[in-house]
Amino acid sequence: MLVTLDDLRKKFGFSFPESQNDAYLDLLSTAEEACLSYASIEQGTVEEYFKGGERIYVLTHSPVLSVESVKAGERDVAFRYEKRAETVVLESASSEDAEVIIKYTCGWEEGKVPSSLRTAIAFTVQHLSKLNSAKLLGITSRSTEGGTESIEQSVPPLAVQKLLEPFRRNKVL
Repeated sequence: MLVTLDDLRKKFGFSFPESQNDAYLDLLSTAEEACLSYASIEQGTVEEYFKGGERIYVLTHSPVLSVESVKAGERDVAFRYEKRAETVVLESASSEDAEVIIKYTCGWEEGKVPSSLRTAIAFTVQHLSKLNSAKLLGITSRSTEGGTESIEQSVPPLAVQKLLEPFRRNKVL
C-alpha cells in the first residue's frame, strides 16, 4: 500500500481506535484503488507488444520505474529509455516482420511516491469514512436549517480528482 494506517494517523491527523483498524484498512484499499484507477497509474511488471519496423516506441503504462528488456522477435535489442517522454529508443529500427516486446516495471522507488498522490489517497479515505459514518452513501442532498445541502458521492471526490489530474494520461478518451 502507498499509504498505511500509521500514515493516516501521524501524517494526516486521522483519529480512530485500534478496533477500527480493519475498517480503515478496507477504506484505505478502496481509496488507493480508486485513486490509482482514476489517474491511470499502474504498479508492477508490464510486457507490451508493438509492431516492428520502428525505432521509437511510446510506452502506454505509467509511471515507468525501469525498462528491463527489449526484444525484436527472439533477439535482445540494444535500447535507451527516455524518462521524460516515456519512450524506448532502439539502437536501430527493428525488422518490420519482428514483433517488438518491451518488458518494464511501473511504480516508484521505495519511499519516492509523490506526496500529492499520498494526500489524494488520504483525502479519499476521509471522504469514504464520512459517507459511511454519517450513513450518506447514495444520498445526494439533504435538508438543513439553512436550506438544502448537496452531498458529493463521487469517488475519488472532486478535490482529489484535481490533485490526480497531473498523473492522468489519455485524458480525452
